[in-house]
Amino acid sequence: MAVSGTQLFIDYLSLELNLDKSVAPDLGSWGRVGTTLGALSLKLSLMDMEKINNLLEIQEQSGGLFGDVAVELGYLTLGQVDKLLNIQKWCRREEILHRLLLSSTINEDQYRRFAPKVYLF
Repeated sequence: MAVSGTQLFIDYLSLELNLDKSVAPDLGSWGRVGTTLGALSLKLSLMDMEKINNLLEIQEQSGGLFGDVAVELGYLTLGQVDKLLNIQKWCRREEILHRLLLSSTINEDQYRRFAPKVYLF
């Protein structure tokens, strides 16, 4: 199984901060909230709820991926989907840093040091 960029980022932070498994960052069960392609499309005014609901109905029937169905329906371009996927992974990595900061595992200076690394993995 391939290791995701977000997992590579988590592994990098764990190594840099010398964290053991018990305090290593994790997205947890709520890690996808607000970062699905549908939520991002809505937040960024690329699609409205009517289109998203229509797409979700079609996706449920076809079993396709959200981005693929959005392109097939003409709701998004392939370029927009690619950009949304990048935004999605960056948001999830930023959340890892937020969790570390809120748990006092890192301080604000470390947060600023690691923040640019969100875009490298």
